[in-house]
Amino acid sequence: MTGRPGPLGRERAGSGSGFARRTLPNILAVARREFMWRVKTRAFRFTTVILVIAGIAMASLPTILAWMDRGSTGERIEVIVGDARPSIDPVATLSAILNTSGGSTIPGDKDAPLRFNVVASTDLAAARAHVTAGSTTAVLALKRDAAGDLAFDLYSKEGVIARRTQLIGQAVGQIAIQDRLTRAGVSPTDQPKLFAPPTFNVLAADPGANLGPGSSAEAASLFLVSFGLSITLFMAIILYGQWIAFSVAEEKNSRVMEVVLAAATPFQLMSGKVAGVGALGLAQFVIVAVPTAVAIMFQGQIAAAVLGSSSSAAALPSGLSFGLLAVFLVMFVLGFALYATLYAGAAALVSRQEDINQIVAPLTFVSVGGYLIATYAGTGLIPIDSPLVVILSFVPLTSPYLMLTRYGVGAAGLLEVAGAIALLVLAIPVALWVAARLYRSGVLMYGQSPSPRTLWRALRAG
Repeated sequence: MTGRPGPLGRERAGSGSGFARRTLPNILAVARREFMWRVKTRAFRFTTVILVIAGIAMASLPTILAWMDRGSTGERIEVIVGDARPSIDPVATLSAILNTSGGSTIPGDKDAPLRFNVVASTDLAAARAHVTAGSTTAVLALKRDAAGDLAFDLYSKEGVIARRTQLIGQAVGQIAIQDRLTRAGVSPTDQPKLFAPPTFNVLAADPGANLGPGSSAEAASLFLVSFGLSITLFMAIILYGQWIAFSVAEEKNSRVMEVVLAAATPFQLMSGKVAGVGALGLAQFVIVAVPTAVAIMFQGQIAAAVLGSSSSAAALPSGLSFGLLAVFLVMFVLGFALYATLYAGAAALVSRQEDINQIVAPLTFVSVGGYLIATYAGTGLIPIDSPLVVILSFVPLTSPYLMLTRYGVGAAGLLEVAGAIALLVLAIPVALWVAARLYRSGVLMYGQSPSPRTLWRALRAG
């Protein structure tokens, strides 16, 4: 086996037509075998169905929550005014603030039930008993402190960091401010003007520089879109890369690899495996993405059909564009091809499937590191234009995550994206060559524990 020509040796010995005649049919045959074998397995069908259901459920979550609460009048909150005598109606004001900040069950649906049902009460002991029994979510008691300002006591089963507690705390803060202003002689109609945000523009020092989105809402939308695509890319690379690694280990353990290598070179076998599993992964991704996208686009119509209310279609995130989707698709294909070849080459060095995670751990760590740096850069924990982020966005093993994030938030242009894609394209043949050498040497290695020394010996022997 060690006397076989190099992964490209046979192809170089012949003409270009010979390469197409001998190599491409073998690659397609291996790819077809991988694709058809896996697509017929129960595991693939089961996971595909589960992912489709999960995607549609996540997209329809607002409608599902509204359906579950269709008979509910909202979370009941009792307000005890007592002797506080506020200058505004605390019940109506608290209800308006909470249901604005908490939001209706269906975005944009005016007929959706309110999430908070705020009512007045006079008996504090009875109201607290309602909270204990579960018929009331919380009780808010008003009083005056020594300075004459409103003070509030909240009786609840939840702690300080609970979301409902935080919402109520923000609401009573606004009520206290409105009460102070009213007692100071500021009319309720003039109070909103005091808290109107000023005009605040962020301008680039360099007129030709691009600072990205122009508003915080647009920036948040761009981040959420790029973050969602990055985590999808990360999960796809890890999941489908593991598919290839376990497939290689399984074939080696059953000695099937030795039979296949008698009819195809390691380069052909590697290319076919990556192409077959990659096509299967892309097919599964499309199967899951299409119904999920449809559920998002027609969420309003679905809510109207299920709940019997009039709702408009939910708008797609403003940061989602065809350009970003195209970059994601290219990074998905090329990033998977690069990692998949390295996963397959590393998996050829082990004899047992139990050792797969150990041998591919360095690749997994690099992938996780690239994803985390991209996430931190997208959230601002790491400057998006720092030298580390910029350099890593061109390194093939991390560029799929970082360049996607930089382009998604507007920190990278099409020229930089093209440069990262070109480096990825150049890195894939190198990865195929390395993986083919590991394949040819690893097929003869049995009973050896995976280690950096084993990897180096395999590369030298190939």
